[in-house]
Amino acid sequence: MNQDQYYAALDIGAGRGAKIAFFTLDGKIASETLLGVEDYSLNFEDFAVTLSDRIKKAVPENGKILSIGISSAGILNSDGGFQLFVNCARYNGYNIRKAMEEAFDLPVAIDNDANTGALAEWSVLRMELLYWVFGGGWGGAWVSEDGRILHSAHDWDGQDSSLHYTNEPGYAIPLSKHRLRLLFLEVGASYELFEQYLTEDPDLSETVLLGPGGSADSLRAEVILSGPGRCRLFRALVGDDTFYERFLDIHELSQINDPSIAGKHISKLSNMRVESAINTDRLYGKILAEAAKIMLKTGAADGLREDLPIFLGGKPSYALPYFGPSCQRVLGKMGIMSYLRPSVLDEKNLNANLVGACVLAKRAYETR
Repeated sequence: MNQDQYYAALDIGAGRGAKIAFFTLDGKIASETLLGVEDYSLNFEDFAVTLSDRIKKAVPENGKILSIGISSAGILNSDGGFQLFVNCARYNGYNIRKAMEEAFDLPVAIDNDANTGALAEWSVLRMELLYWVFGGGWGGAWVSEDGRILHSAHDWDGQDSSLHYTNEPGYAIPLSKHRLRLLFLEVGASYELFEQYLTEDPDLSETVLLGPGGSADSLRAEVILSGPGRCRLFRALVGDDTFYERFLDIHELSQINDPSIAGKHISKLSNMRVESAINTDRLYGKILAEAAKIMLKTGAADGLREDLPIFLGGKPSYALPYFGPSCQRVLGKMGIMSYLRPSVLDEKNLNANLVGACVLAKRAYETR
């Protein structure tokens, strides 16, 4: 009996869990399932067995897996091991690629989720591009015209100076506190109040006010340029002003200070032309342009062009219509011709990480 052939694609995250999809040879999803984060074992070996069992049970009827591609949060070793899986630190040092190879006796490839998201964009567009994904932080990738991830953070030595701005922009790019103060003043906001909120946030580390390399004169870009960062900006711009509250219902008011879900409510306020929200997005856009300038100017030495299209992924990027115009205007004034646009995968309602993992699986099979 002939069997249908599939590429298995995994998206291992620390939010909802591990998404599993089976792609046909022409790139269509045949089926999907989920290993919930509640099923992540404390022991890595148990996790690997649970994950492989879930994959085996989920293979479409009469189906055969040709290879496996894995997208994972965090920084990885080049051999497929977890190096810095922040939200599942107990798995750090263990090799998920090797575990899947042993479980299936198939070719397996792995990369982090920003890189796989970028490969997904490239698989549609087949062009050199920058990919930025905003979530709890700000990840990114620079993809060559022939589909190679340039300057990846694999096998990181722990030094901020070793990270390329295109690959770990949120963590590696320093934002000058002096420059931030000036930008805050342009919208009538207090940078000092923003810093106060950062120090009071129990979810942030004691070093939140230090930039890359422990600099006291800068902040890491993702403190502001992320989903939670936009919420932090909004709180600082609002201060004690409660005017915005009349535009939200009770349910929305209860969520407006929750960084994980506040974004859609800030967008609603921006859409209703509430000044505090408009200024939040105007400031977010200006700061993003400052960070982009640092990335592009520094990357020029490696051949990074200032006219590459920049594709944005992740739910916070849905706010692009609100912060994008401000960012684009500033970039234009700087003479930078790169333009921001939504992920083509998001527009197709596809999971970029899974599509990118499928690209890895296909490459692994073809080069086995």
